[in-house]
Amino acid sequence: MAIQNSITIHHHQKWNILVHQFVDDKGFVDYKGFKNNEAELDEYLDLVTQNPPQSKWTNHQKIAYWINAYNAFTVKLIMNNYGLGDIKAIGLAHQQSPFKISFFKIGEQDFTLDRLEHEILRKEFNEPRIHFCLVCASFSCPKFRNEAFVADKLEEQLEDQTSDFINDPDKNLLNQSPIGVSSLFQWYWDDFSANFTDTPSLLNWISKHSKTPINLIDEIEYLPYNCALNGK
Repeated sequence: MAIQNSITIHHHQKWNILVHQFVDDKGFVDYKGFKNNEAELDEYLDLVTQNPPQSKWTNHQKIAYWINAYNAFTVKLIMNNYGLGDIKAIGLAHQQSPFKISFFKIGEQDFTLDRLEHEILRKEFNEPRIHFCLVCASFSCPKFRNEAFVADKLEEQLEDQTSDFINDPDKNLLNQSPIGVSSLFQWYWDDFSANFTDTPSLLNWISKHSKTPINLIDEIEYLPYNCALNGK
């Protein structure tokens, strides 16, 4: 049974079915649909809880697992607080950051969304593109992908998410001066520091994914982050 569960979790079929059904092509989430099918979401989360990554897993299997876990448990956080409106409202209701609420387990360990992101994905993997895959239920977050992340497609999915985020005018304004970029680049500057150490280098990195030419010597400004719910 453990072997079968391991095979199942690597393919993330249950999550793939759910996001295909309740996330549209633009990344907007039908949270009411998730609420009406919360039992199916819980089945997937139980599978995640019971099958933590093993040392023999490849890095791509681990990264796909943790990204899917983060996004799925974020949806569960919305379900647990359904009707509050958005992620900020959840924080106010609990009088703490919603990302520091301990409401799920991986294996036998208690977890928060912050622990999953900062102590595992950011700490254990040198992969800044994960920031374009993790979705915190806010409008300014990266597009919620309506398919599960899986190891054998991970490189393609990481590149696609990165390109989509950088070229989304709701996230970055690359044709203005100064150039407007998402606050994600400011918050997680250290994660990108292997790729750039100053503004021109950041713009050079962004330009590799941009579909429009960028003035590489221009200044940048960090755009306000819209925490409105990324769906309904």
